[in-house]
Amino acid sequence: MTRARTGFALFATLALGGCRACKSDHPFVPYSIDFDSGLAPDAAAIPTAAPFVDARPAASTSAIVAPPNAARWTLDGVTLVAPEGKVFVAGLAGDFDGDGNADAMTLVRRAEQPDLGEVWVYRASPTGETAGVLAGAPPLSLLGPSCSPTERLIRIGSHAAMAELGALCGEQAASTPLRWIGIVSAQTTPRLVASLLVVDPPGAPTLTVDAEAPDFDNDGHDDLLLRVTLEGGDAPFEPGPRLSAVVRWLDRPAGMSREADEPEASIHAIAVTAMSRAAKPKDAVSVPRLVQQARALYVALCAEGGTPRLTRVMGDHPIQCGASHALEELALAEVRAYATMGDPLRAVAAFDSGRSFPATHTAGRETEARGWIEKLAPPSLASTLRAVLAVPLSEHGGRTAAWGALAFEPSGKLLVRTPAGVARVDPVTGDESDANGVSPWRSAVLSPDLASRLVEVLDPCDGFALRASVTSASGGDPRSIPLPVAPRVGSKCEGGRGLPVKLLPVAWGALGLEFVAAGSPILVSPDLTRAVPIGQTLDQPMTLGSPRSPDGKTRVIATTSGILVLGSRPRLFRAKELEGGYGDLYDCAVSDDAVRVACVRGGSAFVGIWPGG
Repeated sequence: MTRARTGFALFATLALGGCRACKSDHPFVPYSIDFDSGLAPDAAAIPTAAPFVDARPAASTSAIVAPPNAARWTLDGVTLVAPEGKVFVAGLAGDFDGDGNADAMTLVRRAEQPDLGEVWVYRASPTGETAGVLAGAPPLSLLGPSCSPTERLIRIGSHAAMAELGALCGEQAASTPLRWIGIVSAQTTPRLVASLLVVDPPGAPTLTVDAEAPDFDNDGHDDLLLRVTLEGGDAPFEPGPRLSAVVRWLDRPAGMSREADEPEASIHAIAVTAMSRAAKPKDAVSVPRLVQQARALYVALCAEGGTPRLTRVMGDHPIQCGASHALEELALAEVRAYATMGDPLRAVAAFDSGRSFPATHTAGRETEARGWIEKLAPPSLASTLRAVLAVPLSEHGGRTAAWGALAFEPSGKLLVRTPAGVARVDPVTGDESDANGVSPWRSAVLSPDLASRLVEVLDPCDGFALRASVTSASGGDPRSIPLPVAPRVGSKCEGGRGLPVKLLPVAWGALGLEFVAAGSPILVSPDLTRAVPIGQTLDQPMTLGSPRSPDGKTRVIATTSGILVLGSRPRLFRAKELEGGYGDLYDCAVSDDAVRVACVRGGSAFVGIWPGG
């Protein structure tokens, strides 16, 4: 093992071993903490018998590779002549038009300057030498200097073949399509039935497209089925399971007409499997990765996902899928799984992720999901709730990460950072006074050596992973760190910077940088090169303005379901005065006894006392 790998293995071990009372307080163990092992968790394996896994068309036939630089080629007795200036790459021979004579479908490419290529169809000729017909080609065919062409040609039915022309490039933009897929039919006149472009962001799961051309409606015309499969994926995630969804079109006189029940039905089948596992302790750990991969499949296919990987389908736009009940069910399965694993924070985050378009909303199902969360973190109503007169100096709402304006002392008194200094508040009596001897704490989230600063977490709009931005304290070029957190489905980016993501810094010490991003607790390695999910706050030094209690044993996080207090026993703190506005709270702080909580809302602070656990 290399020194770098040894160091990160130690970092990952500390991420688990350094937490306080992890086994008794939170039985959840992160599904992935060691990217160097190369091993996926056993529980995450998806049975190959599942109907949506690895289902390839059985009748496909692959092409024969042409001889090098062949401008003339005899393929299965058919003599082919390439267009001027081009050479053959691969070909399929067969009776594609049903007249009893051999035809050929071929891929050709420029002889001098390599390009992506074209699809040419050669019909049977009495003379034995056949002239070709151009049937389809990518809209962009020239290759850059860092690219090399790739190709695939497969027979998918009696009259049709699928061509895939692409490129492997050393340099590429994450949103640049580098694969063209065309469905060519020779049933009558050779024609391009359908085409699409595929985007392959770096690190994203491998996307494979297969096709079939059966006659679904028995009208004598070939229809089309595309099967889109995702598998694997790169750091910061563990490789995902192999999942597939199908899309079907019927060949009508007015053109190809898509059947509306797919890909929704395919993804819903995955959601059903996820839910069946979510309530079983030994299987629940596999559900979040399964759900994430299923969401990635939806995003790859559907315009509503925000960053589709299948673009210009039928030469036009991405596939319009509409509102999705499958996405709602996937979120519910994730909520149930995290509740089974004893992780209320991620359960609430999963609940929130399933409540935005394109996921549907079913009131009864949402009530059921809230019940799973509340069983794990029972709700408690405030005994008292009082406004704080001191005006908090908060940097909430800016683009830069910041420590909060509130903090508790070990005595149970509340400290409020104000423009004039620090105020001290007694939560019992409401008395407020200057906190003499207490200096205002900095808002900047700095490393222990003060050399680095956490700036923000962004959704870069590639549909793959959130990224944390850390810069030098003096403001140098930021370091971008990929996080093991997938973006919310349906996010729409404007401009080139990406979308800011809700970020809550927790601690920064010798074990690394801790924060919560989009409801997921994350630990970044001390050298700022890698990030892993963690199940519990580590035993690192306290910082005023952190969501931890003074002794570091309890955390508080405002969620849409209530104020979540994570200590010896998780609880959801609520108050009549706060109903409907929990998601608007920020800069929350909690006391050592885990019954006093203060937050800021709309620029004003409040402090409450809740019954003991």
